[in-house]
Amino acid sequence: MKKNITNHIASLSMVTALLGTCLSSYGQDKNYEISIAVAGPSSFIKFDSPGVDLVEGNGFSAGLRYSYYLNEGLSIGIGAEYQSYQSDAKFQSLSGQYNTVDAENESFQFRYKAANLRENQKLGYINVPINIQFETPGTSQLYLSAGAKVGFAINGSYESTIDNLTTSGYYPQYNVELFAPAFAGFASTNNIKVGKEDLDTEVSYSATFETGLKQKLGDKISFYIGAYLDYGLNNIYDKESTKNVVQYNAALPVQLGHNTVLNSQYANDVRLVSYGIRLRFAIR
Repeated sequence: MKKNITNHIASLSMVTALLGTCLSSYGQDKNYEISIAVAGPSSFIKFDSPGVDLVEGNGFSAGLRYSYYLNEGLSIGIGAEYQSYQSDAKFQSLSGQYNTVDAENESFQFRYKAANLRENQKLGYINVPINIQFETPGTSQLYLSAGAKVGFAINGSYESTIDNLTTSGYYPQYNVELFAPAFAGFASTNNIKVGKEDLDTEVSYSATFETGLKQKLGDKISFYIGAYLDYGLNNIYDKESTKNVVQYNAALPVQLGHNTVLNSQYANDVRLVSYGIRLRFAIR
């Protein structure tokens, strides 16, 4: 995740500089509007997977927008916002097998079967929205906004639990499958908890739509309330090769490794989705 932050500093700095330039000119021309916004509650990580029960999590966003009015009913805007995402992926049963070597460098096939695996995933993004907005005339105005967002990951993590994990080793040279001993990494274990691990994701590109009511509270102040949808257009977890959810560790067999399901064969086409209500307070 530190790598992602470093790679995106230049882009975020450019956005900050652009917003700073816009803000410095604010007040000199009534064609400009600045607004702050909060939004939620549904914001989650969506992916395709057979057999998964994906629970949409809650998230929120908070940000700043700067708009330029081409005329009284049409404006273009740019902004910056923080958006959090959360999902729970539940698998009733998940299994795998692959060839490896044990602590004595002897070849075997490691097998695992996980019952009731649950993985909680959390992401934090800085989004840069660019939009065009149409609004009707009057004191109480209907508005419609559409555009696109570019999102840069700044943090991400996952945690998982497994009700029961059964591991074994099949040695084809002896035609035997071992379910013990535990010190060799072969056992049946209940109530496994995998601590928080980093989750690295890529840049997100999203389409965004919003519609609602804009209420003028005076000559300069307005309040917005609207429904919005942000839908990811690209895969944010572009894995070069899949990994097994449970990883055998020849150096320390009693300490198995655990990978995110997003990096396994059980997840494809990972996208960010957010929808709900957005509130905005604007000064023009």
